[in-house]
Amino acid sequence: MSDDNKITLHSFTALVARRAKVSSVEADAYIHQFAKTMSEELETGGEIPLYHFGRFHTTHVDEQAGHDPNSGAPLTIPEHSRVHFRPYSALRFAVNAPFRQLRIKELTPDKTAWRIRTGAWIALVLLVLLLIVLGIRTKSWISTQDASVVPAEMSSDKAPEMSSDKNEVAHTDQTPDAGAPATVTAAPVEPETTQMAIAAATAVIVSPGDTLWAIAATRLGDPYWWPVIYAENRPELSRRNPDLIDSGITLRIPALAGSVSSPSVADLRLKTKGYQMVADDYRKLGNPRAAEYEKVAARWSKE
Repeated sequence: MSDDNKITLHSFTALVARRAKVSSVEADAYIHQFAKTMSEELETGGEIPLYHFGRFHTTHVDEQAGHDPNSGAPLTIPEHSRVHFRPYSALRFAVNAPFRQLRIKELTPDKTAWRIRTGAWIALVLLVLLLIVLGIRTKSWISTQDASVVPAEMSSDKAPEMSSDKNEVAHTDQTPDAGAPATVTAAPVEPETTQMAIAAATAVIVSPGDTLWAIAATRLGDPYWWPVIYAENRPELSRRNPDLIDSGITLRIPALAGSVSSPSVADLRLKTKGYQMVADDYRKLGNPRAAEYEKVAARWSKE
Protein backbone atom coordinates (compact mmCIF):
# COMPACT_ATOMS: atom_id res chain seq x y z
CA MET A 1 0.00 0.00 0.00
CA SER A 2 1.31 3.48 -0.89
CA ASP A 3 1.82 6.38 1.51
CA ASP A 4 -1.46 8.01 0.38
CA ASN A 5 -3.49 4.96 1.58
CA LYS A 6 -4.25 3.82 -1.96
CA ILE A 7 -3.99 0.23 -3.10
CA THR A 8 -3.79 -0.90 -6.71
CA LEU A 9 -5.91 -3.70 -8.15
CA HIS A 10 -2.79 -5.79 -8.63
CA SER A 11 -1.78 -5.33 -4.99
CA PHE A 12 -5.32 -6.04 -3.80
CA THR A 13 -5.46 -9.22 -5.88
CA ALA A 14 -2.18 -10.36 -4.34
CA LEU A 15 -3.54 -9.58 -0.87
CA VAL A 16 -6.71 -11.61 -1.52
CA ALA A 17 -4.70 -14.52 -2.86
CA ARG A 18 -2.40 -14.50 0.16
CA ARG A 19 -5.19 -14.22 2.73
CA ALA A 20 -7.43 -16.82 1.06
CA LYS A 21 -4.48 -19.09 0.24
CA VAL A 22 -5.46 -19.33 -3.43
CA SER A 23 -3.65 -18.48 -6.64
CA SER A 24 -3.56 -14.95 -8.01
CA VAL A 25 -5.59 -16.11 -11.01
CA GLU A 26 -8.36 -17.43 -8.76
CA ALA A 27 -8.38 -14.29 -6.64
CA ASP A 28 -8.48 -12.06 -9.73
CA ALA A 29 -11.38 -14.09 -11.18
CA TYR A 30 -13.32 -13.87 -7.92
CA ILE A 31 -12.85 -10.08 -7.61
CA HIS A 32 -13.90 -9.41 -11.21
CA GLN A 33 -16.89 -11.77 -11.01
CA PHE A 34 -17.98 -10.18 -7.72
CA ALA A 35 -17.82 -6.69 -9.26
CA LYS A 36 -19.56 -7.83 -12.46
CA THR A 37 -22.41 -9.49 -10.57
CA MET A 38 -22.98 -6.41 -8.43
CA SER A 39 -22.89 -4.13 -11.50
CA GLU A 40 -25.44 -6.24 -13.38
CA GLU A 41 -27.82 -6.24 -10.42
CA LEU A 42 -27.53 -2.49 -9.86
CA GLU A 43 -27.98 -1.75 -13.58
CA THR A 44 -31.41 -3.39 -13.43
CA GLY A 45 -32.41 -1.18 -10.51
CA GLY A 46 -32.04 -3.89 -7.89
CA GLU A 47 -30.43 -3.68 -4.49
CA ILE A 48 -27.72 -5.83 -2.92
CA PRO A 49 -27.86 -6.32 0.86
CA LEU A 50 -24.70 -7.93 2.22
CA TYR A 51 -25.20 -9.52 5.62
CA HIS A 52 -23.36 -7.73 8.45
CA PHE A 53 -21.87 -5.34 5.89
CA GLY A 54 -24.22 -2.91 4.18
CA ARG A 55 -26.63 -2.32 1.32
CA PHE A 56 -25.93 -1.18 -2.24
CA HIS A 57 -28.92 0.39 -3.99
CA THR A 58 -29.87 2.91 -6.67
CA THR A 59 -32.12 5.98 -6.61
CA HIS A 60 -33.75 7.76 -9.53
CA VAL A 61 -32.98 11.46 -10.07
CA ASP A 62 -35.39 13.48 -12.21
CA GLU A 63 -34.33 15.93 -14.87
CA GLN A 64 -33.16 19.22 -13.36
CA ALA A 65 -31.56 22.55 -14.26
CA GLY A 66 -27.88 23.14 -13.64
CA HIS A 67 -24.83 25.14 -14.71
CA ASP A 68 -21.67 24.27 -16.56
CA PRO A 69 -18.92 24.26 -13.89
CA ASN A 70 -16.41 25.70 -16.36
CA SER A 71 -18.36 28.39 -18.20
CA GLY A 72 -21.28 28.89 -15.83
CA ALA A 73 -23.73 28.54 -18.72
CA PRO A 74 -27.12 27.08 -17.80
CA LEU A 75 -27.78 23.49 -18.88
CA THR A 76 -30.28 20.71 -18.31
CA ILE A 77 -29.14 17.66 -16.37
CA PRO A 78 -31.03 14.62 -17.76
CA GLU A 79 -32.72 12.15 -15.44
CA HIS A 80 -30.40 9.43 -14.22
CA SER A 81 -29.78 6.90 -11.47
CA ARG A 82 -27.30 7.12 -8.62
CA VAL A 83 -25.63 4.25 -6.81
CA HIS A 84 -25.56 4.44 -3.02
CA PHE A 85 -24.03 2.35 -0.25
CA ARG A 86 -25.40 2.34 3.29
CA PRO A 87 -23.25 0.47 5.81
CA TYR A 88 -24.85 -1.46 8.65
CA SER A 89 -24.60 0.09 12.11
CA ALA A 90 -21.87 -2.25 13.35
CA LEU A 91 -19.66 -1.46 10.35
CA ARG A 92 -20.31 2.28 10.55
CA PHE A 93 -19.44 2.39 14.25
CA ALA A 94 -16.33 0.27 13.75
CA VAL A 95 -15.03 2.51 10.96
CA ASN A 96 -15.68 5.70 12.92
CA ALA A 97 -14.36 4.37 16.25
CA PRO A 98 -10.98 6.17 15.91
CA PHE A 99 -12.78 9.49 15.38
CA ARG A 100 -15.28 9.43 18.24
CA GLN A 101 -13.25 11.95 20.23
CA LEU A 102 -13.14 14.49 17.42
CA ARG A 103 -15.13 17.70 17.79
CA ILE A 104 -16.59 19.91 15.08
CA LYS A 105 -14.37 22.86 14.28
CA GLU A 106 -14.73 25.77 11.92
CA LEU A 107 -12.93 25.15 8.66
CA THR A 108 -9.75 27.08 8.05
CA PRO A 109 -9.51 29.11 4.86
CA ASP A 110 -7.58 26.33 3.12
CA LYS A 111 -10.17 23.75 4.30
CA THR A 112 -7.55 21.51 5.82
CA ALA A 113 -10.14 20.19 8.27
CA TRP A 114 -11.69 18.21 5.38
CA ARG A 115 -8.78 15.80 5.67
CA ILE A 116 -10.45 14.29 8.72
CA ARG A 117 -13.54 13.31 6.73
CA THR A 118 -11.38 12.09 3.85
CA GLY A 119 -9.49 9.82 6.25
CA ALA A 120 -12.78 8.35 7.50
CA TRP A 121 -13.86 7.47 3.95
CA ILE A 122 -10.48 5.92 3.21
CA ALA A 123 -10.82 3.76 6.32
CA LEU A 124 -14.32 2.71 5.21
CA VAL A 125 -13.10 1.71 1.75
CA LEU A 126 -10.24 -0.32 3.24
CA LEU A 127 -12.67 -2.09 5.57
CA VAL A 128 -14.91 -2.90 2.60
CA LEU A 129 -12.00 -4.47 0.78
CA LEU A 130 -11.02 -6.43 3.88
CA LEU A 131 -14.56 -7.82 4.23
CA ILE A 132 -14.49 -8.89 0.58
CA VAL A 133 -11.30 -10.82 1.30
CA LEU A 134 -12.87 -12.49 4.32
CA GLY A 135 -15.95 -13.24 2.24
CA ILE A 136 -13.95 -15.68 0.14
CA ARG A 137 -13.53 -17.87 3.20
CA THR A 138 -16.80 -17.19 5.02
CA LYS A 139 -19.51 -16.46 2.48
CA SER A 140 -22.84 -14.99 3.53
CA TRP A 141 -24.60 -17.67 1.59
CA ILE A 142 -23.93 -21.34 2.30
CA SER A 143 -24.58 -24.57 0.52
CA THR A 144 -27.65 -26.39 1.83
CA GLN A 145 -26.11 -29.77 1.14
CA ASP A 146 -22.98 -31.42 -0.21
CA ALA A 147 -23.04 -31.58 -4.00
CA SER A 148 -22.30 -35.28 -3.94
CA VAL A 149 -25.16 -36.18 -1.61
CA VAL A 150 -28.04 -38.06 -3.20
CA PRO A 151 -31.03 -39.73 -1.54
CA ALA A 152 -30.39 -43.15 -0.05
CA GLU A 153 -32.86 -44.62 -2.52
CA MET A 154 -30.52 -43.58 -5.35
CA SER A 155 -27.44 -45.26 -3.87
CA SER A 156 -25.86 -48.07 -5.82
CA ASP A 157 -23.73 -50.94 -4.61
CA LYS A 158 -20.68 -48.99 -5.67
CA ALA A 159 -19.83 -46.22 -3.24
CA PRO A 160 -19.38 -42.81 -4.91
CA GLU A 161 -15.89 -41.39 -5.08
CA MET A 162 -14.83 -38.84 -2.49
CA SER A 163 -14.70 -35.36 -4.00
CA SER A 164 -11.50 -33.38 -3.80
CA ASP A 165 -13.49 -30.26 -2.93
CA LYS A 166 -13.60 -29.78 0.84
CA ASN A 167 -17.18 -28.54 0.58
CA GLU A 168 -18.34 -31.76 -1.09
CA VAL A 169 -18.29 -35.04 0.78
CA ALA A 170 -19.80 -38.27 -0.46
CA HIS A 171 -22.12 -39.73 2.18
CA THR A 172 -21.93 -43.49 1.86
CA ASP A 173 -22.68 -44.53 5.41
CA GLN A 174 -26.46 -44.59 4.89
CA THR A 175 -28.18 -47.91 4.21
CA PRO A 176 -29.56 -48.30 0.68
CA ASP A 177 -33.16 -48.49 1.86
CA ALA A 178 -33.05 -45.80 4.57
CA GLY A 179 -36.25 -43.78 4.48
CA ALA A 180 -37.65 -45.54 1.39
CA PRO A 181 -41.48 -45.64 1.33
CA ALA A 182 -41.36 -49.29 0.28
CA THR A 183 -40.07 -50.30 3.72
CA VAL A 184 -42.72 -48.36 5.63
CA THR A 185 -45.87 -50.13 6.77
CA ALA A 186 -48.02 -47.19 7.83
CA ALA A 187 -51.46 -47.82 9.23
CA PRO A 188 -54.51 -46.30 7.46
CA VAL A 189 -54.91 -42.67 8.41
CA GLU A 190 -58.17 -40.86 8.89
CA PRO A 191 -58.68 -37.53 7.07
CA GLU A 192 -58.30 -35.66 10.37
CA THR A 193 -54.90 -37.30 10.89
CA THR A 194 -53.86 -36.26 7.40
CA GLN A 195 -54.77 -32.66 8.15
CA MET A 196 -52.62 -32.83 11.29
CA ALA A 197 -49.53 -33.96 9.35
CA ILE A 198 -48.10 -30.44 9.49
CA ALA A 199 -48.14 -29.51 13.15
CA ALA A 200 -46.92 -26.25 14.57
CA ALA A 201 -43.51 -25.76 12.99
CA THR A 202 -40.43 -25.05 15.06
CA ALA A 203 -37.92 -22.43 13.97
CA VAL A 204 -34.16 -22.49 13.55
CA ILE A 205 -31.82 -19.63 12.59
CA VAL A 206 -29.31 -20.58 9.90
CA SER A 207 -25.73 -19.98 11.01
CA PRO A 208 -22.67 -19.81 8.72
CA GLY A 209 -21.60 -23.40 8.06
CA ASP A 210 -25.10 -24.88 8.47
CA THR A 211 -26.66 -26.98 5.71
CA LEU A 212 -30.19 -28.28 5.18
CA TRP A 213 -28.64 -31.75 5.23
CA ALA A 214 -27.24 -31.17 8.73
CA ILE A 215 -30.37 -29.35 9.96
CA ALA A 216 -32.59 -32.23 8.82
CA ALA A 217 -30.31 -34.71 10.59
CA THR A 218 -30.48 -32.72 13.83
CA ARG A 219 -34.10 -31.56 13.80
CA LEU A 220 -35.86 -34.44 12.02
CA GLY A 221 -33.45 -37.30 12.75
CA ASP A 222 -32.67 -38.16 9.12
CA PRO A 223 -30.66 -35.96 6.68
CA TYR A 224 -32.48 -37.42 3.66
CA TRP A 225 -35.60 -35.53 4.76
CA TRP A 226 -33.96 -32.17 3.96
CA PRO A 227 -36.25 -31.55 0.90
CA VAL A 228 -39.20 -31.36 3.34
CA ILE A 229 -37.57 -28.34 5.04
CA TYR A 230 -36.74 -26.79 1.66
CA ALA A 231 -40.34 -27.18 0.44
CA GLU A 232 -41.72 -25.71 3.67
CA ASN A 233 -39.61 -22.53 3.36
CA ARG A 234 -39.28 -22.18 -0.43
CA PRO A 235 -41.83 -19.31 -0.82
CA GLU A 236 -39.73 -17.07 1.47
CA LEU A 237 -36.26 -18.00 0.15
CA SER A 238 -34.47 -15.27 -1.79
CA ARG A 239 -33.00 -17.83 -4.21
CA ARG A 240 -34.88 -20.78 -5.69
CA ASN A 241 -31.77 -22.93 -5.57
CA PRO A 242 -31.80 -26.02 -3.30
CA ASP A 243 -28.01 -25.75 -2.94
CA LEU A 244 -27.92 -22.11 -1.76
CA ILE A 245 -29.44 -20.52 1.33
CA ASP A 246 -28.67 -17.28 3.13
CA SER A 247 -27.21 -17.42 6.60
CA GLY A 248 -29.05 -15.46 9.27
CA ILE A 249 -32.55 -16.35 8.04
CA THR A 250 -35.11 -18.27 10.11
CA LEU A 251 -36.32 -21.62 8.77
CA ARG A 252 -39.53 -23.36 9.78
CA ILE A 253 -39.06 -27.04 10.65
CA PRO A 254 -42.38 -28.84 10.08
CA ALA A 255 -43.38 -31.32 12.78
CA LEU A 256 -44.20 -34.78 11.45
CA ALA A 257 -47.36 -36.65 12.39
CA GLY A 258 -45.22 -39.75 12.78
CA SER A 259 -41.44 -39.93 12.66
CA VAL A 260 -38.76 -40.43 10.03
CA SER A 261 -38.40 -44.06 11.10
CA SER A 262 -42.17 -44.64 11.13
CA PRO A 263 -43.73 -41.92 8.97
CA SER A 264 -47.46 -41.53 8.44
CA VAL A 265 -49.07 -41.32 5.01
CA ALA A 266 -49.18 -37.52 5.36
CA ASP A 267 -45.46 -37.46 6.21
CA LEU A 268 -44.64 -39.49 3.09
CA ARG A 269 -46.69 -37.09 0.99
CA LEU A 270 -44.63 -34.21 2.38
CA LYS A 271 -41.42 -36.01 1.53
CA THR A 272 -42.61 -36.83 -2.00
CA LYS A 273 -43.67 -33.21 -2.53
CA GLY A 274 -40.30 -31.99 -1.26
CA TYR A 275 -38.30 -34.25 -3.58
CA GLN A 276 -40.45 -33.22 -6.56
CA MET A 277 -39.98 -29.52 -5.71
CA VAL A 278 -36.21 -29.99 -5.48
CA ALA A 279 -36.25 -31.81 -8.83
CA ASP A 280 -38.23 -28.98 -10.47
CA ASP A 281 -35.86 -26.28 -9.19
CA TYR A 282 -32.78 -28.33 -10.15
CA ARG A 283 -34.19 -28.69 -13.68
CA LYS A 284 -34.66 -24.91 -14.00
CA LEU A 285 -31.02 -24.43 -12.96
CA GLY A 286 -29.75 -27.12 -15.33
CA ASN A 287 -28.57 -29.30 -12.44
CA PRO A 288 -28.14 -32.94 -13.60
CA ARG A 289 -29.36 -34.22 -10.22
CA ALA A 290 -32.91 -33.19 -11.16
CA ALA A 291 -33.53 -36.52 -12.91
CA GLU A 292 -32.54 -38.56 -9.85
CA TYR A 293 -34.75 -36.62 -7.44
CA GLU A 294 -37.69 -36.72 -9.86
CA LYS A 295 -37.26 -40.46 -10.33
CA VAL A 296 -37.49 -41.06 -6.58
CA ALA A 297 -40.47 -38.72 -6.21
CA ALA A 298 -42.31 -40.44 -9.07
CA ARG A 299 -41.72 -43.89 -7.58
CA TRP A 300 -43.00 -42.79 -4.18
CA SER A 301 -46.12 -41.19 -5.67
CA LYS A 302 -47.10 -44.56 -7.19
CA GLU A 303 -46.62 -46.50 -3.98
